[in-house]
Amino acid sequence: MDITFDTKIYPFVPWGPATGQVFTSAFSFDCETTLIDEQHPWLTPAYVLGAAFDGQRGFFVPRSYAQAFFEAHPDVPVVLHNAPFDLAVIDLLAPSLRVYERVERDLVWDTRLLHRGYTLAVAGHTASSKGESTLDRCTELYLNVALPKDVKDSEGRDVRLSYDLWLNSPPQTIEPVYLDYLAKDVIATYRVWEVLNGLLLEALAFADDAFGFVSNDQLAGQIDRWGLQTHHIQIKAAIVLEKIAANGMQIDRARLAELLPVLEEIVETNRLVLRQHGYEPGLAGCDKALQEIFQRLESQHPERRFPRTDTGRYKTSREAVAELAGTEPFLDALLKFKEADKLRGSFLNKMSRPVVHASFDVLKTTGRTSSFGEINLQNLPRDDRVRSCFVPSPGHVFISADYKTLEMATLAQVMVTQFGTESQMAALINEGRDLHRAMAAQMGNKPETEVTSAERQKAKAINFGKPGGLGDDGLRRYAKVSYGVDLAPHEVTALTNAWFATFPEMREFLSHDADNLALDMAYFFELTPTTYFEHTGIDSFLRDPYNAGCENRPNGILGGMCLKAIKEPQPCMRSGEPYPAETIDYFWTRLATRIDEVPTKYQRAVQRREPSPKFQRVIMNLVDQGKVLTATGRLRFGASYCARHNTLFQGLASDGAKLALWKLWRAGYRLVNFLHDEVIIEVPADSDLRQHAETIRRLMIEGMREVVPDVQIDVDYAAAARWYKSAKEVSGAEGRLLLWEPAEVNENAPAPLA
Repeated sequence: MDITFDTKIYPFVPWGPATGQVFTSAFSFDCETTLIDEQHPWLTPAYVLGAAFDGQRGFFVPRSYAQAFFEAHPDVPVVLHNAPFDLAVIDLLAPSLRVYERVERDLVWDTRLLHRGYTLAVAGHTASSKGESTLDRCTELYLNVALPKDVKDSEGRDVRLSYDLWLNSPPQTIEPVYLDYLAKDVIATYRVWEVLNGLLLEALAFADDAFGFVSNDQLAGQIDRWGLQTHHIQIKAAIVLEKIAANGMQIDRARLAELLPVLEEIVETNRLVLRQHGYEPGLAGCDKALQEIFQRLESQHPERRFPRTDTGRYKTSREAVAELAGTEPFLDALLKFKEADKLRGSFLNKMSRPVVHASFDVLKTTGRTSSFGEINLQNLPRDDRVRSCFVPSPGHVFISADYKTLEMATLAQVMVTQFGTESQMAALINEGRDLHRAMAAQMGNKPETEVTSAERQKAKAINFGKPGGLGDDGLRRYAKVSYGVDLAPHEVTALTNAWFATFPEMREFLSHDADNLALDMAYFFELTPTTYFEHTGIDSFLRDPYNAGCENRPNGILGGMCLKAIKEPQPCMRSGEPYPAETIDYFWTRLATRIDEVPTKYQRAVQRREPSPKFQRVIMNLVDQGKVLTATGRLRFGASYCARHNTLFQGLASDGAKLALWKLWRAGYRLVNFLHDEVIIEVPADSDLRQHAETIRRLMIEGMREVVPDVQIDVDYAAAARWYKSAKEVSGAEGRLLLWEPAEVNENAPAPLA
């Protein structure tokens, strides 16, 4: 039959084994299935009918021939939209196909992931909200074609929900409207893939001004290895995260009964903190109060970007608040309140099920994952009384394995790979030194053996807080909230000096990219020598030989002057001469061209031309939207100074952890949770736990070494009868320390690893 798509006609015919191989280059594939069980969405539905398309012609692939079709195309790349789903359906139908080997050979492309990578590169987000990454949305965006989803068959049934009527039916007997619907989906998938490839290559071709860019050759090498926007890493992780969601985590419902009082305490404790700041959740007017508090905090923290909605309101969702964690006690209390209140109000009933199934988002802006759905397993309270409600399946134990000081190792690798410097941080890690103890020793001018636990804890707060670009005030708050450490101003100064003395390469890391704000300002408001001359009649910038040939390009000096003009009532040049009135008028006129993007409350300052330090910080936050490029070749747009620095080492750590996930799953391990640098795995209780633990450790190290080749990586592990971090140390036969949960947690627990 002929299928019309965007005014073009493509022939589609049924495929059979006698047809043999029909494609020699990449083709798209889509399969329709029986209905997804809405009560158990993690269950894989049955394959009903598939279709394949190579840009010129298409084939319908019935259930009985699906295995033969893929066997006829063993080395041809396949393009899917939502590959984890389609691969699971095919694998359920024909497990002997070993479809996941094609993923290992980089023969599978996912247009949904490519779309999310593209939005990250050009818009600064990953299109993770509901409906933003669907095939019909992508078809509309990239092809300007509507892909209707409300098609009815001859009996008035929804086509997309009725394919189970045709299970085991040959294409010739299926009502044509069903074939047409499927064919248009597979055509759209291929066409979207073509367009996205071009757009992504174009976006990455202009990545040379991104923070972390090394060279075109280095970037090309990473694209060749990991795919566009690290696609090959993300597809592997997306597949495994779907498997983790399907496995779920068992709930100890007796222990759950003890959870509610814990949550009540967390909620009420943090409610008191919020009330002290003028916010009373649930009361009339509380939303307005919260917006005012966020505005005040933003003015106090120009180094942090407070996310806003399209209408200019501050985002106050859990995800938005989580991005600001460590900035202020109020924000941390708000996050804890939201987490506990949501867990109590939204998740407690769901946790009463024998098994809960979290969902996971494979790609956030920094490159990390997130968890949502039935329960957020990546952001549960760390209180053991909460986490101990989760237990392994009967006859199994958990092995919890987590990387040691992972983000410091990836930060050290960033310095080696992307900044080409010698890294003292890398040297100390490779020597097996404790970085927190080494830094504390530097500060105290004492041997590392004499460093106390309290001194080490203070150093830990600086080690983990400083790389993200936190200032002294931010570090004090971060130390208090995250580590329970009270730091006096002079201690922060001393610790910061010790940090730079211990890791001198970090001065370059934090100073690099810091001077780009003036140029960002010039780009945002189009401050060029030409427009400056046309408005003011002053030709000094046009006459400057340095600007020859760049008269129409944004000029960083003009950007710096503009920053001063919107801060000071009487701005002066370095010579002390006041800015000409025409110059000041030029800057305010340029700001007015984008007044709609200025927060509503500050638009009056533009209209009245009222400079102030607060207004300058608002504009700085508005324009500080630079690019950052991970060592693996993933570009992010619209990132603030802190976000750019965090993305480099957090994104690299996440990429390595995702590769480790894939290795663990392919080795046959049953993963039940993933927490950025930690995995929870179920193994039989009567198996060789030491061997499992060491194998898991080895695979995690191997995965991370693919992206962190120059810095030593290590993994700690613990065996436990429930998700529980309270553990004691026991000596292993090889002299290593192995961790084991106290026996009183489960009287039937197996013997310790040692």
